[in-house]
Amino acid sequence: MTATESQHSANGHSTTADPEVLRAEIARTRAGLGETVEALAAKADVKARAQEAVHSSVETAKLRMREGVSQMAVNAAYASRELRTHPKSTLQTGMRRLLDSARERPAPWVVGSALLVLAALVGYRSRREY
Repeated sequence: MTATESQHSANGHSTTADPEVLRAEIARTRAGLGETVEALAAKADVKARAQEAVHSSVETAKLRMREGVSQMAVNAAYASRELRTHPKSTLQTGMRRLLDSARERPAPWVVGSALLVLAALVGYRSRREY
């Protein structure tokens, strides 16, 4: 084996004495370490990662809001058309749905009713003071 040929030590690394081979190996090692440091720095940049997550969440919320508004417009147009063409059955269906909702989940209705009563009492008392 000549001086320029690579020899491998027990751990598998090159043990050559050729300066050019050593410089090339050092350059490869530095490049690999640089990439590793950049990757670790990107993962450690909590502020940038949090901003990216917030931006993504805001964009998703905007999209869902637009879809919801669009669906509400469609529903309102449909309800308006139904009310104009079949007022009695539309009102009966609506009332039935409200009653079913109150039976299935009474808590929101109780809280909402209590808030309405409270608002009425506050309004009544504020008018009496003037």
